[in-house]
Amino acid sequence: MRYFLFASHGNFADGILHSLELITGKHENIWTINAYVNDGEDLNGQISEVMKRLEAEDELIVVTDIFGGSVNNEFMKLIHDRRMTLIAGLNLPLIMELTMNQQMEDTDKLVKLALDRSKDSIQHCRLDTEQEKVDDDF
Repeated sequence: MRYFLFASHGNFADGILHSLELITGKHENIWTINAYVNDGEDLNGQISEVMKRLEAEDELIVVTDIFGGSVNNEFMKLIHDRRMTLIAGLNLPLIMELTMNQQMEDTDKLVKLALDRSKDSIQHCRLDTEQEKVDDDF
């Protein structure tokens, strides 16, 4: 079985899962880790609990919020585990692409597709005053 794990500093992981499910419906194969939210809750312990849930034949695609952040760095320590694929840069277009195309068998192709498509959704939205001036001349 393929699972997804969204992991973030604070409650971002739960929040983005909520947004995803508003758009695409409920997903039983997605888990979250909200790091540093509850006193006494250890990130390594949270990660260990998730990894214990996996069977040998399972696959886990982990999407963390920030490359080089503490959450991402803890997962980097597990990068040798062949059941896990790690992506940094948690955002809604990325996880929509991953989950809506999760039937793809080749994980590397799935990740590449999701990264390529989601990058196009990051845009600087502004009024182009030069174009507006040209349009006004006609």
